[in-house]
Amino acid sequence: GGGCRQPHYEARRVILEAAKTLQALAGRVGSSFDRAVSLIESVPPGGRVVLTGVGKSGHVARKIAASMSSTGTCAFFMHATEALHGDLGSVRAGDVCIAISYSGETQETLSAMRGFQKLSRGCIGITSNPRSSLGQECDVCLELGSITELDHNRLAPTASTAAAMALGDALTVVISKRRGFTRGDFSLFHPGGQLGLQNKMALAAGRELEELEEQLLNSGDLGAAGKL
Repeated sequence: GGGCRQPHYEARRVILEAAKTLQALAGRVGSSFDRAVSLIESVPPGGRVVLTGVGKSGHVARKIAASMSSTGTCAFFMHATEALHGDLGSVRAGDVCIAISYSGETQETLSAMRGFQKLSRGCIGITSNPRSSLGQECDVCLELGSITELDHNRLAPTASTAAAMALGDALTVVISKRRGFTRGDFSLFHPGGQLGLQNKMALAAGRELEELEEQLLNSGDLGAAGKL
């Protein structure tokens, strides 16, 4: 069923169309991204980045919060519906919100964002339409652009969630790099799993190399030390 084409041909189409979506998104990234970075970097000690959304956008927001937390930016996810039922009480004046809604008209996300704006430093909106309610009311709008979904009905959030995820990853990586987040810092936040093990091994190899170089320098073998 599902047509005559082999499944892997359809899979290739999905992946190639997703790649085109991300390529188009890269071309849209500009000064608004710089303003978003500045707003996040303005968070004082003790402040956090709070990500919010519902549905698939909520899942994306949760992942971005997890990535930020493991790379030096204190962040957590707050479901937009729960925010409206008391969780806004955990928001601090130094926090910054990132609200994700492809349409920019999701009522729960809009209401949560308005609550964040009253309680925090400001809100970054990630949406396809800068003229949407979210795009107009947030402090900084990061535009995804109009995106065609990847499923055969062109309805299921697929390309749009990939784009929102990529933009969140871009924020995560850029801010982490600007803060000088190191392998050693990462090891403190992410000691478990294969990734944690690989990082520990890389750190150990680096320390061994430094110790060997110091030994060679102390022995006066500057030529050998210079080759390390």
